[in-house]
Amino acid sequence: MKKTLIAFGFVLAANLAFADGDMKPMHNGVMAEATSGNRAELSLDGNMLMIYLSDHAGKAVAAKGVAAELTLLNGSEKQTVKLMPMGDGLMATGQYKAVAGTKALLKVTLPGKAAEQFRFALK
Repeated sequence: MKKTLIAFGFVLAANLAFADGDMKPMHNGVMAEATSGNRAELSLDGNMLMIYLSDHAGKAVAAKGVAAELTLLNGSEKQTVKLMPMGDGLMATGQYKAVAGTKALLKVTLPGKAAEQFRFALK
């Protein structure tokens, strides 16, 4: 009986650890999660940077009224890009250096909430 309870405890703990879904990118990007459980996907396409926000269960978070800034770090180089709400995400266009090995720090402020940070490592 004792072994059964211990085994049940391990199974329950494992299920709780994965209860909030996986972090699969939906837009061929790189995923990150804030301490709040909210998630962000950074997607690069030509001269466009796109950010897609979702909650811990993967449900999209509206971009309307969101303030966001992305800082790209390449060694000692630092570039800050302002993102604007656009459709179902946040977008910036222009010249930026985002290559394999680039680190990115996203600061997002949802309407009426405190700022959240997301960290990305580009592959």
